[in-house]
Amino acid sequence: MTRLRLTLLVTATAGSIALFFAVAHPGRLLASLGALPASAVASAVAATMAGVMLVAFRWRLLLGARSIDASIARLFAALTMGAAVNNVVPARAGDAVRVESAHRLTGASRLAIAGSLLSERIYDAFVLAVLVMVGALSTGSTGGFLWLGIGLGAAIAVGGAVVSRFVSLGGARVVAAALGTTFAIWFADVVMYGALAHGFGLHLSFGALLLLVGVGNLALAIPGTAAGVGSFELVTLAGAHGIGVGGPSLAAFVLAVHAAIVLPTTVTGFAFSRWALPRREVRVTEPQLSRVPHSPAA
Repeated sequence: MTRLRLTLLVTATAGSIALFFAVAHPGRLLASLGALPASAVASAVAATMAGVMLVAFRWRLLLGARSIDASIARLFAALTMGAAVNNVVPARAGDAVRVESAHRLTGASRLAIAGSLLSERIYDAFVLAVLVMVGALSTGSTGGFLWLGIGLGAAIAVGGAVVSRFVSLGGARVVAAALGTTFAIWFADVVMYGALAHGFGLHLSFGALLLLVGVGNLALAIPGTAAGVGSFELVTLAGAHGIGVGGPSLAAFVLAVHAAIVLPTTVTGFAFSRWALPRREVRVTEPQLSRVPHSPAA
């Protein structure tokens, strides 16, 4: 069963990548990427890492609601390490690494830490649904995208209310702070998309940016290929075409956006891997010490 699932996953990924490059025209894609200004790349990377730092801040809020204390710097290391693993291993295996890292850094139970990650997913999905809905309304796309945003937002709100009976989302202040931070997190992504769109000469409205951020990142949230390779490109490209966005550099823009999401966090995560996953200390108890043989007297 595992082998069959892996085969299907690899086949779907290869098919998605092949379809994307067939639509993108490789020669045109490389030419557009080569013409991207370095200033646009720098702005995109800065916006991405600002968003990651905000995620670490929100994680500290959610852990604090569970009486788990940790510095933002250590949580940033655990977060980026987990993201790095997610970007190279399929099925979001990095989430397990992130839980283990936070457990070693804080000493808190793995279950409590996993609960904070579930809370994050709820906040993220709700805000992304709002972005899709607002983006659809702003661009005049009153069809599938609008109903996707409304339906998903309603489902997350109901699901969050049910989950909150078993997993604490925090008190009113924590919920308000976490929700506000989540909007700021995804606004950083909007800035990143906007910087790259400007670099490629794409004239995307604010509503279009909201819609593309929402649709693309909802695709990334689904467990599947490592870093959502293939699926992110196709979904984002389809979203852009769905609201009338086109042009010879559109495919290059989508690929650059995905690279800006994946590469900075991957490099940072592996750079912080030793700090994120400290070795366990081996403690020798008194009874063990008493069993250590004494050296013979000289």
